[in-house]
Amino acid sequence: MEQLPIELVTQIFGFLHPVYDRLARFSLVCHQWKEIIQTTTSLWEHIHLTPRQLTEKEKIMVLRYLREYDDFIKCLRVASLDVVFGSDFWFFVHRVTLEMTNLTCIDIPTFPWNLEQFATFKSAEKLKELNIYGFWDLSSTQWIQHFRQPVSLISPGHLQLVKQRCTKLKVLKLSINMLRVPEKALMEFVYALDLKELQISAYNSSEANIPMNRNSVRLLRCLLLSKYTSKVTRLDLRYVSIGHKELRLLLKRLKSLRYLKLCFVDNHRCMIGYQYLDSKSLEYFELDDLPAKNIMRLKCSMPKLRGFILSGCSSLKSLQIVSSRLERLFLNFLANLQSVHVTSLTLKRLEVANCGSLTSKNIEKIFQNNSRIEHCTIRGHLVNHFQLSQMEASGVLTELCLWITDFFKLDQIRVHCPTLKSFMCNYHNTAGKSSITTPECCIDVQCNVLLDAYISVPKINLMDIKCKAIKHLLLNVGEKKCETPCRVVRILAERRLRTFFASKCIFTRVEINAEEINNLNFNSCRISELKLVGNCIDMILMRNVKRFQENIDLIARCKEIRKVILRDCETLRSVTVFPNEKQFYDTSQIEHLQLESLQMPPTASYDIQEGVRHGVEEEEKDSMSGVGDGCAIKEVAK
Repeated sequence: MEQLPIELVTQIFGFLHPVYDRLARFSLVCHQWKEIIQTTTSLWEHIHLTPRQLTEKEKIMVLRYLREYDDFIKCLRVASLDVVFGSDFWFFVHRVTLEMTNLTCIDIPTFPWNLEQFATFKSAEKLKELNIYGFWDLSSTQWIQHFRQPVSLISPGHLQLVKQRCTKLKVLKLSINMLRVPEKALMEFVYALDLKELQISAYNSSEANIPMNRNSVRLLRCLLLSKYTSKVTRLDLRYVSIGHKELRLLLKRLKSLRYLKLCFVDNHRCMIGYQYLDSKSLEYFELDDLPAKNIMRLKCSMPKLRGFILSGCSSLKSLQIVSSRLERLFLNFLANLQSVHVTSLTLKRLEVANCGSLTSKNIEKIFQNNSRIEHCTIRGHLVNHFQLSQMEASGVLTELCLWITDFFKLDQIRVHCPTLKSFMCNYHNTAGKSSITTPECCIDVQCNVLLDAYISVPKINLMDIKCKAIKHLLLNVGEKKCETPCRVVRILAERRLRTFFASKCIFTRVEINAEEINNLNFNSCRISELKLVGNCIDMILMRNVKRFQENIDLIARCKEIRKVILRDCETLRSVTVFPNEKQFYDTSQIEHLQLESLQMPPTASYDIQEGVRHGVEEEEKDSMSGVGDGCAIKEVAK
């Protein structure tokens, strides 16, 4: 690290969060790091606190950083004061308003300052971005139902102070719900500021602390119909009645709009059948909880769109998105959706949830038309079979998550993707009862290197995994009320299987073939036959493993097994090891020996009696520490 250039070290420190990663503690490493951290302004310019509660140490750190790096900190973004700081947020507010002098951005919703505090706010003249979604004012308190803090709605006095003191303001975030001003006063305030961006939010839900009234609706209409619409970049409307014609007109007038979120489209004001939405500036579009029953087909022509979320439109059958930059697509609660067509070549993340009519062929077609998808999550019903084949060289899928709610109607899961790194298949039973008469599922996974795999399903007929290397594999098969066996598991790893863990599974046969196996762990499983083929096995751990039929056969054909641990395996009757096909030693005379650890080194001339004695001595040592009771072995063959 001492030979690295200072610029490179500074750039590395730039990836660390000042609070969460405790950037200041790295200054204790050496004098060079201390000088870089304490003198580089770019490391402390932006402090963004996510909506999670800080620990006491982190709260002390934040207050100390605000004091020590006052000259460096320019932007403060806090998602929620009461969540992040709890009841100690007043210390933070006091330091921000009365001590800090170089702030240019305060993005903190419902910041609790009153008129007097804002009048003495030292950084007001330098502010370029301000969030006035709401003011808490202790001087003129108005109590709102279901609101824990005293609230002062935005009055003409607040707007006058902002206009007088914040002369350099360029970005303003405004909440229509909090405004209690006449239309003329609002328009005079907006026109007096030389803004580049105006972000508007409006909430009319019963869950909102302060729902909209008639005056708020008039103010919203006044802003959206004024000449200032060219400055609006963000619009967040919750349960505000808007029809299809108004939405199209809105997208046409707001030429600078980049973010649009709508949580309600009026049923009675939507046209039946085909809907067309067009915007040349929109980058993020969210249509959430739409009760629009009349929309059958939807086409969105938005060339700059990067993220799109659509949910709750139950009658929608066809969706077409025309965009050259779309990266994220999330579809939820679209029961009749059958066709999805995306023209973007940059789609990286696809999430489909509760879209029962979207079959496996439809999903595979999306992958064929969008070969740059890296992450895919599918939740809900999958009927008959799920197949995803991305064997082309252009495919880049690395993560696949399946959350299946109707698993007993599924007979096959087939995923062939060379680039797949993470695979998860989980089952969620929404009905409460499962049908045993339905066919059992087969899981077939083929890839190059599998880093993480988690499979938790009620029953499997066959699981076949083929790849060059497997790092972690967790398998959980079976339910308490429905103990149907996972009949056959075949795992083929050409090079290495690092971890295999099975808990409470019922196996007829398990076959694992890998050149190097690090850790095999079976916990409370029922096994008939376990067959291992490889060059070297570090450890085999079996806890509370019981027989499935008459006997448990553990067959290992490998050159070296470093450690075998058997705990509470009362029904285990035979262990067979083939270090070499030409060498076989029968030791059936050994019976009823309590073993805790059985070590089998690769030497051909191995004295099995001495090895058993060694195992008994190790077991006596381990029993002193409360390891376990061991097992009864009738036959050990090597």
